[in-house]
Order: sequence, then C-alpha cells, then structure tokens
Amino acid sequence: MLKQKSIFGASLILACSGFAGAAQAGCDGPPFYIPSSIAELEAPITVEAGTGCAFGLSGIPGAINEVKITQAPKIGRAGVQNLNAIYVAKPGYQGSDEFAYALIGTDQYGGPMRVIIKRKVTVVPKL
Repeated sequence: MLKQKSIFGASLILACSGFAGAAQAGCDGPPFYIPSSIAELEAPITVEAGTGCAFGLSGIPGAINEVKITQAPKIGRAGVQNLNAIYVAKPGYQGSDEFAYALIGTDQYGGPMRVIIKRKVTVVPKL
C-alpha cells in the first residue's frame, strides 16, 4: 500500500493564467486542491480558441524538478515551459479536448512528489 504525505496542512491550490501575452480572460477554471504529494486529479478549464494557458503552482513546500506531459491533447497542443504546463487551443476549434501532465519533485519531507493532473478542456470561440 502506498503511503501518502500531505503537501501541507491547508492543501495546495493550483491556478491557471494567460500565456504568451494572452489575456487572463482567455483561460478560465476554478482553483483546485492537491491533497497529497502522490495524487491523480481531474480539473476543468475553459479556453478561448487560439489562446494559450500556462498552469503553475504557488505556495508549495518542497520542490518541483520536472513537469512532463503524460497525455497529449487530441486537438490542441501541450508543452512545458519554465516548469509550467502549457495548453494552446486550436484556432477556430470549438468543443472538448483533454490532456494530462505530471508534476515531479520532492515534498517538504524529502519524499517523492508525483502529482498527475488531467485537464478536461472546453474550447469556446474567441470573443
């Protein structure tokens, strides 16, 4: 059985932001909590067509050493820049997509950290 350690008492909040000069309005999704340093989660995100979003962490005790795309999107593009996962919606596309990424590192106790986040993407027309 895998023993899970809490990342920190109050839990970690993951947020998204606009990417490469895109406005924050191009990406929208609720913050969510990562309950432990070994976890698999799903989180929704709405992205305007042709817009990119970067997904980063704040307030994490421990260290993220690597971010990997573990499931490529079928329609858009995903990658990693500066330890942030990035998703770029296909211009003109409207509909659903999904991708996943892993945050890999060491928790605040020196143990392993591997958090996999599957993003359920809804791409909407650019306004």
